[in-house]
Amino acid sequence: MASSPSHQLKLICEVPISDEFRSDLVLIQENFNVEQVKAEPQALAKSYLLLQAKGLTFVDEDLGMLHLDFRNDLNNYSRNSHRGKSELIAKALGLPKAPQVIFDGTLGLAQDAWFLSQLGAQVEGCERSPLIYLLLSDALRRSQETKLKINFGDSRHWLSNTKKKYTSIYLDPMFPEKKKSALPRKEMQIFRKWVGEDADALDLFSSAMQSGAERVVVKRPLKSGEFHSGVVHSFRGTTVRYDLYSPRKENL
Repeated sequence: MASSPSHQLKLICEVPISDEFRSDLVLIQENFNVEQVKAEPQALAKSYLLLQAKGLTFVDEDLGMLHLDFRNDLNNYSRNSHRGKSELIAKALGLPKAPQVIFDGTLGLAQDAWFLSQLGAQVEGCERSPLIYLLLSDALRRSQETKLKINFGDSRHWLSNTKKKYTSIYLDPMFPEKKKSALPRKEMQIFRKWVGEDADALDLFSSAMQSGAERVVVKRPLKSGEFHSGVVHSFRGTTVRYDLYSPRKENL
């Protein structure tokens, strides 16, 4: 994901900063400056971060609040009546066949990564937007989930340098906005404003295909064209599909 257009945010703390959160702030400091201030939220006219007992919240001056909660946000992270490993995304990534170690190269707000971890997969991903990384990392700590790991950095560089072997790589390039459609939900509006589009998605796909993974899966709108040539199978739903690529077949 692209870097945030702003490089500085105020941080209001209603609770002490934990050592883990302080480490996150150090990790992103070269890309993003977070300044702790003593002020009431209503005193800040611009966007800011708010640390409370419930965790970290980002307040956008125009769009409102963004707070991630993997376990309690049922609208975004709970998939009621799902079919477990029979879900299309699970089939595409090979979960019904064997345990999977999955790399999510386009974490976003981590809805899919969280779901896959709840199905038993070991899931790891990178987020290069400092703002989104702080929110994701905070939400993950509160969830106490051990099957999901979130790193700060660029997925392309991570795949090129890591020694870890992934069985599957999952990519969900940000879909272009439809001009005539209704506005996306608030979370996605904030995400698009502060993160932007996936302009280098093809480069990431290339890195994924060269990573040594057994399969690469790309999520697409159902009626859109192929993201890249070479699809070996498509798992089709009612609105989206999951295109499967075989790096091994590609390299024969």
